[in-house]
Amino acid sequence: MHSPHEVYQKELKAKYKPYGWALWEPDRENPNNHVSVGDIGFISDGRFVRLFNIRLKRDDPKQYGHGVPEDYYPIEPALFIKRWLQSGDYHSKSVRMTQEDGMRVYESKGKPGAILHLPNEAYFEDFIGSASSRIQGYLGQNAKKFFDFAKNFAKNHFPDTDIKDIILVTGYSVVTSWAAAVFLDKNVGAKLASQELPKGQVDLKWRVEDKICKHVKHHTSIPNPVRCLVARKPDKY
Repeated sequence: MHSPHEVYQKELKAKYKPYGWALWEPDRENPNNHVSVGDIGFISDGRFVRLFNIRLKRDDPKQYGHGVPEDYYPIEPALFIKRWLQSGDYHSKSVRMTQEDGMRVYESKGKPGAILHLPNEAYFEDFIGSASSRIQGYLGQNAKKFFDFAKNFAKNHFPDTDIKDIILVTGYSVVTSWAAAVFLDKNVGAKLASQELPKGQVDLKWRVEDKICKHVKHHTSIPNPVRCLVARKPDKY
């Protein structure tokens, strides 16, 4: 059986690829210092591990304290845009949503599924399209040494994580409240009832055959501080 974060990322990416890489553990350790445009890192157990930022100089105090690769140099400045992501439900194709007694009820029978519910709009930033060729050229020159740097860092600090890919964050989405859940067992039909509470929070209750479901996991929403939910990266590098 796949882990919750693997199901969550795979299912949402299949339907919402342009939105980016969904994070099962969004900045839980230091939510005020969330993922930024230009971050280089990798995914470990559903969260994004930040190594350094290519928009910053080697000795910039805002770098993350992990060092930078040999012969590192920052990318030339590029503009990025700020937009808003609509509130509502983002879920995999296997999930069906209905309304019962004023509450949302989600169901996924026969297949794994993933849900992201946003009670409020999400704010996001992205590199503008004109920066794409500059980013591709920069990565073409540096991708191998960035990957080797990430592999060595993971070997020393995340020995259970097999680094097969690194991510350059070309955009990110942040929210103050969210609810995320996955259906892990494809043989179990489950329902999730969600009810919005004051101050943008969400209450989640899982049930299978009128019993609390043991085959799903979820994160209830937390109002403030801002947390990063999605990290975007180039399609090719």
